[in-house]
Amino acid sequence: MRLACLLFVAFAITLAPVGARAAGNAKSAAKTTKAVQKKATGKKKPAEDQSAQTKAAANRTLRPGALTVNVGHEINEDAHVTPFPSFAPHAKKALAQNRRDQLVDAEQAARASAQADRWWTVLFHLRELDSRNDPEACFWRVVAYYRLGELARARALRGMCEPPPSVQTILDNEDAMSSTLQPLEALPEMAAAGEKPPAPVANNDAYGGPAFPR
Repeated sequence: MRLACLLFVAFAITLAPVGARAAGNAKSAAKTTKAVQKKATGKKKPAEDQSAQTKAAANRTLRPGALTVNVGHEINEDAHVTPFPSFAPHAKKALAQNRRDQLVDAEQAARASAQADRWWTVLFHLRELDSRNDPEACFWRVVAYYRLGELARARALRGMCEPPPSVQTILDNEDAMSSTLQPLEALPEMAAAGEKPPAPVANNDAYGGPAFPR
């Protein structure tokens, strides 16, 4: 009987470290499982991120008439830029004088008794002026294209810049004179689709009509 008790005690002492080690492993495994679950729960899925970004972009609205580049950088299409703002009056005067010089040169080339490449020279002097915002530059450009026989181009430009009524009669006369010089096939209204029109006939005579009213 005593021998049996001793064997039982020895067996219990042998199993005690194994039980403690098993309990420790179970506790460590439980902690690891909780950490993995927490990490998986806190991490967003790529699809959810993309959906959130798309929704935010859809909710972003722009003011009417504003052009936005890289969200937050708006371009004001009606902005007026003043060259040399510290010397604005002097800059304005210099630009006006430069414009007047170019128009004078263009008119002189148009009226000169002898002028090589007359109408191309007129267009060259007008190259820096905007016909849409400068009726006088528009007038001389239209005259030049009429004299070069470029009826379609002259008419298109005339319609775009809309010269004042006081010069419409002058341009009507230029249109009629240019039309009489062109072959029938060269007239814009007679051009057949797919066919190359004949070369326009230029009128290199000096301009003798009225000046543009200032």
